[in-house]
Amino acid sequence: MAKKHSLEALYRTLKDVKCNKDCSSNTRHVSSVVRKFSSMERVNINVKAGTVSGVIEKLPDGNDFCAFRGIPYAKAPVGSGRFQPPEPLDRFQTPVLDCSVERDVCISKNPFDQKWNGSEDCLHLNVYTPQIRHQEEPLPVMVFIHGGSFKYGSGNSDCYSPEYLLEQNVIVVTINYRLGPLGLLHLPSQGVEGNMSLKDQLMALRWVTENIVSFNGDPNNVTLFGESAGAVAVHLHLLSTRSTQYFHKAICQSGVPLAGYALPNDTIGNSRRLARLINPLAKTDADVLKTLRNAPAKELALLGDRTMTKDESRSGFPIAFRTVIDTNSKEPIVALHPITAMQTTDRIPQIPLMLGYNDRDGASFTQHMIKYPELYRDDMQRMIPRTLNLDKRSPEAAQLAKEIEQFYFGPEGFSPRKVDDFADLVTDCNYSVIIRMAAELHARFQHRSPLYFYRFEYDGDLNLYKKFLPFPLAGAYHADDLGYLFRMRMAPKEVHANSEAARVRRYMCRMWTNFAKYGNPTPAHDESLPFSWTPVPHVEPESQARFHLPYLRINAEPQMDVDPDRERIGFWEKIYQKYNGGFKNI
Repeated sequence: MAKKHSLEALYRTLKDVKCNKDCSSNTRHVSSVVRKFSSMERVNINVKAGTVSGVIEKLPDGNDFCAFRGIPYAKAPVGSGRFQPPEPLDRFQTPVLDCSVERDVCISKNPFDQKWNGSEDCLHLNVYTPQIRHQEEPLPVMVFIHGGSFKYGSGNSDCYSPEYLLEQNVIVVTINYRLGPLGLLHLPSQGVEGNMSLKDQLMALRWVTENIVSFNGDPNNVTLFGESAGAVAVHLHLLSTRSTQYFHKAICQSGVPLAGYALPNDTIGNSRRLARLINPLAKTDADVLKTLRNAPAKELALLGDRTMTKDESRSGFPIAFRTVIDTNSKEPIVALHPITAMQTTDRIPQIPLMLGYNDRDGASFTQHMIKYPELYRDDMQRMIPRTLNLDKRSPEAAQLAKEIEQFYFGPEGFSPRKVDDFADLVTDCNYSVIIRMAAELHARFQHRSPLYFYRFEYDGDLNLYKKFLPFPLAGAYHADDLGYLFRMRMAPKEVHANSEAARVRRYMCRMWTNFAKYGNPTPAHDESLPFSWTPVPHVEPESQARFHLPYLRINAEPQMDVDPDRERIGFWEKIYQKYNGGFKNI
């Protein structure tokens, strides 16, 4: 290993440093960055497209790890490649590609600072390994798909730096993929088949299969995991015969494709409306595609949410561009509706699945209600899940809305002051109920695939995402589990090694990496975990017995329990029985 520096990386590290009234402080900052950069130890690895040059950094436990950031895994999807499947990258543009710092993400607005960043040249991934030298046994690999409603976010270390996972002796790969209209535009009459986000992810998985051995990784032991929209993507790959050859375990955190915000919508209509926001004269689909191909990428991302119909906007989360059923495409990745796929017996190979949600997932989405309470006071029907076989405009739906309001808010009805109750309602409508349904369908129809179910309910110092939101409520918000798996470099939070939060982090990282290694989060030989996680038993598809769901309560002292949120789930179970014939008939 040689110590060297790259002018390209130095430029990318310092390009945003600007002189202000206190130029001397900036000069000191630049000097410190130069010193830190020039002292980094470098390591080069050969992959199929050339040589990548990464850096050696320190883990919290004092051991080294190697980081290779911003590795292109496909050609830039620009020009005629916009809206088309990713193409393999034959060779890097330089003999040795500097991978000391991250490259562009997909153009999107950062939800934390509301600034636009990124570009269309965004198909990059990051490889982190605790051992670069080859040993007798290659390391298990964990590939993470980030969330962000399929319209923002990235796999980069501002939110997803995996040091604590690496301490458990696994390799972690985080990926970027196309977002919003760039990743999910759908115009089949013009050869735009949709699901480019998923096809980018699949290309990244192929890259891992072909190259991870060079990083001392095991291509035959790959775990695909993701959170929120990333979990939806993981589950779609789990249901896709085209994807499952590239991974061997799956983890879905707070997301499944049965959720209302993930089910297919009017994607073709949204694509046409997007073009007409830019060019009102775009009448034919050929005009639509020409308009969208020539428009600036930022304009597409900016206008994407304005394409939805009023009915679409009032129902669930406002996600205009989503995954689609692409049965008739050249290489379908979602060949069946996810509800149909889940009920196709043993469609999933012998791939263990870990599935769960956070106890207050919905608390992250209360701001809209607080800002616009009249929308909910006058229209509680907007909270009726799309998965119910019921016309939301019908008198029957109006009656159901009253029942929902009475159950969650009591006899006096809805009030914007009842933020806790609203958080529970949003949690149930978008996460807990539908994820429990997915668990039941999996237990009934996917007998070859073991299932471990959890409810993350710890509220501690590393619940980082709730800290960005007003009106903090008790419990774990959406994405709060991520603070116990990843280090958020944009807002690092240090906790004492003997603190309760650090103990929960050790439990989480140990269970997640045990699952990646063995397909069991609490194997009998692991004495570091003072509890055991029991898998969900299989159920015969036609069994009329009430399904009970064993799960692990993840808190300061994890323990097994049965039927999470049973009272609220029971309320919805009766509703689904009335309109759908039960949870298994979504």
